[in-house]
Amino acid sequence: MNLASIKSKLQSDNIFHSEDSILEQPTVIGYDKKFKWSWMATQLNTFIVASDFKDKEITVQTIEAHLKQAFEYSRKNYKGWPRGLQSGVGVISILISENVTEEAKIYCKKLKSGKKWAAFTIPVVIDASTKEVFAFDKKPIWGRIYFSYFKRMIQELTA
Repeated sequence: MNLASIKSKLQSDNIFHSEDSILEQPTVIGYDKKFKWSWMATQLNTFIVASDFKDKEITVQTIEAHLKQAFEYSRKNYKGWPRGLQSGVGVISILISENVTEEAKIYCKKLKSGKKWAAFTIPVVIDASTKEVFAFDKKPIWGRIYFSYFKRMIQELTA
């Protein structure tokens, strides 16, 4: 799994947004907007922010810094309804590296990232050396209605 394959999948799904740099790493960004009645008639605006760290070590601190910058990017580039008024934002933060610490893998599986007002940040790491994807195991209580969608999107992008 690499950045080019994620970009290709975003383009084929018509959700490619731009290329940028997060934490001084090459980054591909996708944006998707969906409205579903099953989401209590809310609109979800999802940013997919994938960065390739090559062989740089991914730690919990790296993930948290990436989540913060990815959320800031989404906040600056979101043009929809005000958050919280039948509208939410999801940021899927994907870090790709050949050097991922065990703590970083656990952090992603346990979904330790913070919650924001009407927004979610979801950390994902991909160990490029083994092709393993580490993402949340269980749906949290807060925002539970969206997490099947997030899980499916992560699986499709990283397959």
